[in-house]
Amino acid sequence: MSIEPFSKTQWGAIDALGHQIDQEIHRAGVQLTMGGEPTYVSASDRESLQWRYEALGADKRRLGGQLLIRLQARLGYPHSLLHYGLGKLYPGELVPRWALGCFWRLDDEPLWHNADLLATDDTQANRTQRDAEAFMAELATCLAVPTTTIIPAYERDEQEPVGFILPLLTTTQAGQPIWQSCRWTGFENGAILLPGVSAVGLRLPLDTLAEANTLLAEAQPMLEVAPIRPTTTASLAPDNSIRLALVVEVRRGLVHVFMPPIASARSYADVLTAVEATAEVFDQPVVIEGYNPPSNQGIQGFQITPDPGVLEVNIHPASRWNDLIHLHQILDEEAIACGLSCEKYSHDGRPLGTGGGAHITIGGTTPEASPLLRRPDLLRSFITYWQHHPSLSYLFAGQFIGPTSQSPRVDEARHDSLYELELAFLSLGPDKTVPPEVLDRLLSPFLQDASGNTHRTGLCIDKLYPAHNLRLQLGLLEFRGFEMPPYTGLRLLQMLLIRAFVAWFWQQPFTPPLKRWGAELRDRWLLPHYLLQDFQAVLKDLKMAGYSFELSWFAPFFQRRFPPHGKFSLLNNPSRVLEIRTALEPWPVMGDAAGGGTSRPVDNSMERLQVFLTGAVGDSPKAGKLGDRYIVLCNGHRVPIRSTGTVGNYVGAVRFRIHSPIASSHPAIAPHTPLHFQVIDAWKQQFQGGCIYHSSVLTPELPIRFPKTPEEARSRVQKRVVPVTTGTIPDPIPSMVLHPETPFTLDLRLVSQRTDE
Repeated sequence: MSIEPFSKTQWGAIDALGHQIDQEIHRAGVQLTMGGEPTYVSASDRESLQWRYEALGADKRRLGGQLLIRLQARLGYPHSLLHYGLGKLYPGELVPRWALGCFWRLDDEPLWHNADLLATDDTQANRTQRDAEAFMAELATCLAVPTTTIIPAYERDEQEPVGFILPLLTTTQAGQPIWQSCRWTGFENGAILLPGVSAVGLRLPLDTLAEANTLLAEAQPMLEVAPIRPTTTASLAPDNSIRLALVVEVRRGLVHVFMPPIASARSYADVLTAVEATAEVFDQPVVIEGYNPPSNQGIQGFQITPDPGVLEVNIHPASRWNDLIHLHQILDEEAIACGLSCEKYSHDGRPLGTGGGAHITIGGTTPEASPLLRRPDLLRSFITYWQHHPSLSYLFAGQFIGPTSQSPRVDEARHDSLYELELAFLSLGPDKTVPPEVLDRLLSPFLQDASGNTHRTGLCIDKLYPAHNLRLQLGLLEFRGFEMPPYTGLRLLQMLLIRAFVAWFWQQPFTPPLKRWGAELRDRWLLPHYLLQDFQAVLKDLKMAGYSFELSWFAPFFQRRFPPHGKFSLLNNPSRVLEIRTALEPWPVMGDAAGGGTSRPVDNSMERLQVFLTGAVGDSPKAGKLGDRYIVLCNGHRVPIRSTGTVGNYVGAVRFRIHSPIASSHPAIAPHTPLHFQVIDAWKQQFQGGCIYHSSVLTPELPIRFPKTPEEARSRVQKRVVPVTTGTIPDPIPSMVLHPETPFTLDLRLVSQRTDE
């Protein structure tokens, strides 16, 4: 595999640690599996809305179809099912998004035998609705259900049917599973579909059916090699008692089979067996669409889905380190071969992730085997340790952080959550047993964002064991605070870090009280210097537990997350340096964070820079943490630089507005850029040097477009900061203006407003 950005020596050490942790996890009987949701963007199209913030797009759908076929072939699943099905339905969207899936049986039996009978995006055919009618009649015969229950479907203004409906359910008769159908009264002359352009199976007028005792599917979770054998006598259920329906229609000249939401994996596989047998009779490739096979019942797979600005791959889980390497290497290679990329650039040239994240999940081969449900204290350990160490929440995340982001910390949304969470933790001791449904109700009220959304949180348990949603009782914990890294090796290193925590917490639960960070989360812990210190403490803990991670392995994350904008020697003294580096800035959601829609407007008009001064020695003994000799000014205001604990090294930050969008906080405050930094020796009354920071290099002559190449991106970054070697000293030197909630940061909004008064 490609080991970028690691050297061979580094990757050799990482791989050895991976195998060590593998052995410990296996020896302890943890039964851990890991999955993920990597996201990709177009490598050539940086401008179109589908690759910026819209969920759907023709190019995105085309590339998703190509990636589906390539991954099926490359991962070695020749008897798998290609499924062109339904994704999520979001508020504000009329129909569910598409989801391209590849599914297979875990017992190595074929889920679909003949790949030539599965149509893909490239399949050409000229079938008509008469072919759909004949297909449905043969399929009903194959399932041994009466063909008299088939219902033609019509558009309101059309005379010819556009599809055919078969109410269908598996149940038992004399102890044996059989298929049943029923008549839908009121549809003797056909069904008039709901208006729309989506598949017929999504537009069935089910709410117009007369009331009846609805039959429920027989739960048959275990897959067997032999399918359900059709009976010789047609089975007919009471009228209107079955409200699940299989649909056959022709679109684009291809026969489409819409699968109903079947709860049993065995029943789903049996329907596929009948569909394939019917396709073989007509020698006709078919498109399988509709609902996915049920999960955790012997069928596994991956899906490719659209998300705002990205293409997301919900990759199937793996349990071994070697399997994770193999899986994710193939995934990235095939994505790149399709014309996709793992990164993009901002307008000013800074490298970014895709913007869609690369969430990581942990669980077990089944919900019952999940280590999180077998040992709920493991979940407590993760929540507690992540809350203790802000670097784990912020270092790997994307641009959008904070209380209303996609991955807020447990202590960012509600101030009372820590006290309540500690009460909940009393029920999660290593020696206590908690039923899965109780575990969900115990923690979900506190693992939420500010609007009460349980999905948007750094450690998400909405797929653990929600009592109200049987389909999501998967035993999974989702780590959402991970942005898509540019290299496979970096993503694997993130997964290895989590595996190390699992191994450590399984042997030694982490149960100290939660920390009260308070306003520090909005000040100190947004600066790269302090996040680096915190992450060093994390690696020290892991090393003491027996897992020797090297800080140098994570250097690419720090470099990309906190890119330096420039280092400037002061008065040509190479030991006295001013460094300007990107810090973190939360983006608040504008308006109602709980409102509908697929995206939320945010105020991204603010930025934050870290100011680091090296070699500033000579403070008086009484100077304290702030020092008294060297002063840094930004736009004429004093930056609160504090001692790092190393003699002569000081760190501080500046928060400022870069532009004035229509929707923003404090709209009366104008942009503060460019920023003029000055370093002054107060004892000698001497100007030491500085720089001018431009928030953007865009001009009327330069089109507002994104960089297309790494070289163009680097060029834009280099033009943003200009060194200054001469300057004047203000008289008098401004005094320090500190706010008790931001002692590490100069907020130019605050001081500029005070100056104007």
